[in-house]
Amino acid sequence: MKKIIQSVRIFPFALLVCLPSACFAQSLDLTNRVRVAAVGNSLAERMNLFGHFESLLLTRHPDKEIVFRNFGWPADEVGNQQRPGNYTTIDDPMEVFSPELFLCFFGFNESFAGRDAGNLENFVADYRNYIDQMTERFTKQGKKPSFVLMSPIAFESTGNPLQPSGVVENQNLKAYSDAISRLASENGYPFVDLFTPTSKAFAAELGNQYTANGAHLNERGDALVGVLIDESLFQSPHPTGIETSRFAEVRKWVNDKSWFHSQDYRMLNGWYVYGGRRTWDTETFPTEYAKIRNIVAVRDQYVWDLAAGRDVADQPDDSSTGEVFTPETMFGSRDEGFRKMREPEELKYTTPEESIATMKVPEGMEVKLFASEREFPELANPNQIAFDNQGRLWVSCMSNYPQWQPGSSKPDDKLLILEDTDGDGMADQCKTFYDKLICPTGFEFFGGGVLVVDEPRILFLKDTDGDDRADVVEQMIDGIATDDTHHTMGAWEYSHGGQLHMLEGISLSTTLETPWGAFRNKNTSGGYVFDPLSQSFTHYRTPGYGNPWCLVFDQWGNGMVGDGTNARQHWVSPLSGKEVSTRKTLRPNFDNEGIRPAVGSEFLTSRHLPDDMQGQFIYACVINLHGMPRFNLRDEEGTAGFEGERIEDLLASTDMVFRPVDPKIGPDGAVWFGDWCNALIGHMQYSQRDPNRDKQHGRVYRLVNKNKPLLSPITQAGKSIRELLDQLNAYELRTRYRARREIRDREKADVYDALARWIETNDAPRQWCEAMWIQESFRDLDEGLLDRILESKDFRARAAAIHSITNERDRVAGFKMRIAAAVNDPHPRVRLEAVRGASFLTTPDSVSIALSVVDSKMDYWIDYTLEHTLHALKPFWSGQSADELLIDSSPAAKAHLAKHIKISGPGGAAVELLAIAENVDAGMKDRKKAIDKLANVGGGKASRGEAVFKQVCSACHQVGKLGKKFGPDLSDVGKRMDRKQIITSVLLPNEEISKGYETVSVLDEDGIANTGFILKETETVLSLGIANGKQVDIDKDIIEIRKPMNASSMPEGLITQIAPIEFLDLIEYLKDQRDTSKNIE
Repeated sequence: MKKIIQSVRIFPFALLVCLPSACFAQSLDLTNRVRVAAVGNSLAERMNLFGHFESLLLTRHPDKEIVFRNFGWPADEVGNQQRPGNYTTIDDPMEVFSPELFLCFFGFNESFAGRDAGNLENFVADYRNYIDQMTERFTKQGKKPSFVLMSPIAFESTGNPLQPSGVVENQNLKAYSDAISRLASENGYPFVDLFTPTSKAFAAELGNQYTANGAHLNERGDALVGVLIDESLFQSPHPTGIETSRFAEVRKWVNDKSWFHSQDYRMLNGWYVYGGRRTWDTETFPTEYAKIRNIVAVRDQYVWDLAAGRDVADQPDDSSTGEVFTPETMFGSRDEGFRKMREPEELKYTTPEESIATMKVPEGMEVKLFASEREFPELANPNQIAFDNQGRLWVSCMSNYPQWQPGSSKPDDKLLILEDTDGDGMADQCKTFYDKLICPTGFEFFGGGVLVVDEPRILFLKDTDGDDRADVVEQMIDGIATDDTHHTMGAWEYSHGGQLHMLEGISLSTTLETPWGAFRNKNTSGGYVFDPLSQSFTHYRTPGYGNPWCLVFDQWGNGMVGDGTNARQHWVSPLSGKEVSTRKTLRPNFDNEGIRPAVGSEFLTSRHLPDDMQGQFIYACVINLHGMPRFNLRDEEGTAGFEGERIEDLLASTDMVFRPVDPKIGPDGAVWFGDWCNALIGHMQYSQRDPNRDKQHGRVYRLVNKNKPLLSPITQAGKSIRELLDQLNAYELRTRYRARREIRDREKADVYDALARWIETNDAPRQWCEAMWIQESFRDLDEGLLDRILESKDFRARAAAIHSITNERDRVAGFKMRIAAAVNDPHPRVRLEAVRGASFLTTPDSVSIALSVVDSKMDYWIDYTLEHTLHALKPFWSGQSADELLIDSSPAAKAHLAKHIKISGPGGAAVELLAIAENVDAGMKDRKKAIDKLANVGGGKASRGEAVFKQVCSACHQVGKLGKKFGPDLSDVGKRMDRKQIITSVLLPNEEISKGYETVSVLDEDGIANTGFILKETETVLSLGIANGKQVDIDKDIIEIRKPMNASSMPEGLITQIAPIEFLDLIEYLKDQRDTSKNIE
């Protein structure tokens, strides 16, 4: 037991006593056990991290046992509160809590709309509507809830020229603060002015004193604002202040309580907890919600006791918070078609040496173990690897995958540092850099530290004392999607210009709150491009992708992105023009022959590897090939794009628990890769709590060439800038990658001085591009260097320059001029990059600039890019004829636009209907009504639909010999179903599940329950495949309850990843499939 001793009152912020905090005329009166909810944007949500205000509230009123919950959510506005699909299916966390007092934190995200009268009026109207809705929902037994309206805080000037200055932002924030004040005054709501006092506090000290990025409070800022709110609400200084030992102890456990509460209202894996993929866990998560809420209630009592000075145990007692449900394993319960290449025959894990023995590699190559769980038990479930500037291997490990389970210790997913200090080729040291992560799906080095996913946040971690442990932990970004913990932002990779690309799958809800305002995305797979210097985001779509897991850049900066689901690989440039919702699928770079799914990709560029491997492309595959397929990839002659073909696999294993991930060329020139090492693979194919999801195994291997020596590692730590610049001439692309990364961490002035001297003796187009990429990474391109590159004879350099100019378009004065010239470049790849760039132009002549490309030879890739650029530029051509708009353009340009205007209509009628039909939160009546209408929308072509089927459906379905038979064969679907039925099966896959692919729950007259796949059914017997690979035969006469489990393995939302016209094309293609011949498997 311990006793908290009352300490003397100390105020750490002398500034506070002289800061005005406009509020209401009298102190807020709180009743015993009042339920208080904080709602709003990240200003509210980040209080979960630091807990000052709640701790002040509890210690000011130790006798009232106030029940406080924070429901803040990044990017929330009064009129826009985006949540994951089906968020309230099980229950609504706020409805369960039923607040009596709302503390409202709105206005920050809304302020980016500007302060004109119309926007302010809309904001106030939305605020009134929000209060009315909350009042209606939470009036209980005639008692209405109360509201306190908080103004936004001021914007703190960070001094970073790449981030907002705060001048315009504060003008807008002031206007919205005043609007909230008027709303409160007119309606009698208490109002707390945080803007005025924080403006003064922020002005007193320059730089990031109170915020992490100008907009979001750090710990010091949270303390400041906590005291301001407390003193405003209760009209007096806090009786003890924030520097007593009691306050510190209360705050510690308040923050602990807040963490558990966040696992309730922001529970990870929502698609499986309450969404469309709630397949095997109908019993699981209701018990987990209950346990979390009981754990939080235990902490309520604990902090009340602490605040009141009562004796407490050393920590809360969770022994009576209830049990969670653990289902039986589904391992071995499926048919052979499912199990083949997915599950081992028996649940047995090979040793690393036994696994290596099963691996087939090209002649002269061999696989060597670097580290495993045997030597380092913390190396469990590795999912991404990277090498630091000392040449050490870092590994992210996800033993808490797929999500933390209530009742277990807090998540301890790790970033590890593995090092071979004695040169024997195996790790002999494993250091844990950080061990408090949840599902770290991506990480990269930045700013002398590392950025890493900690769902739903991105953290910045840094070691400042040299012990290889993170002692700086900052929450940099909040709001990354967590609806599916293996679809969230992963496959992190820097572009050559220092933009961090992060990939995300479908059926997710991303709500990022940044210094530039809210950035939202929902149900759209693609790539986020994050600038860690400015903390700004852009996004590009990857149509047809379920879950992109592959991204790598070639030596000229061309990005190659790949889907995890179907493993097809695509060129990024055509996809990454200005984002449009109508983007169609893109032709893949090569036929991957259905080898899937993929987990990381790489170019084989290393002097250690055989000469005939140089430049080849690989990705890691974890199901129908346990290994790494290999491809040639080259420029497609006469076009802008690329082509290639599959060749001999780099590695293929018969070990079914071997799951290779994230191949990388290491500093020694070998191919390094992790091994997830798990008998169960798949997120929805098993219960999230299947007891056989492995959380102990993990390996790291190297593929080496026995006929060539390993390279002497080239490292970056401690090297001069000139030495780092010289590394940009290294043969290995990964050496250049790590050199660029290190250079970005050096002082800009020193880098530019050294770069000016380096380029004098490195006078070739690729070296000019390296200099340009270094400048781009500092967001400061030299236009003289750009023009030198654009005048070079190497089309690859010219294309790279246009790509960089487009990336930096807001900071390059001659952006439009250079785009207009490059559209007429002699090489198609340069022209494509220019057409991509034209999609971002903002003047009426942008249409004529883009269309001038048709005066040169066109190809598939340019056609694709131009089509979507014209979609982006629609505001400039809509409502005009081609002749009116393009007075000075060529007849070819006019004809092309006229044709585009004509054909841009088909599919348009399906847009709104698809949006309704695919909306899981819409009523089923409305969804089916939309499907009825879709059945009558024309415009699709079966001839085009085959390509859509191949891209989107063939990973799981077959038509004839096209595709894979994981799901129902569709060769005769047009004979079995009419048009409406086909549309329904695609948009509502859980509505009717094909025979042999359904699951049922059966209760017999003896009270015995079984759940499983229907293997066979006769008139008298139902045969189920159940847990542990068993078959149970049930007499149908004794079945009391037979309940279908309406959850298809086909994800809802998949069709949102293709253009509306492609959906219509796909339906026409499927409608035409009527083959019932015997040769169909």
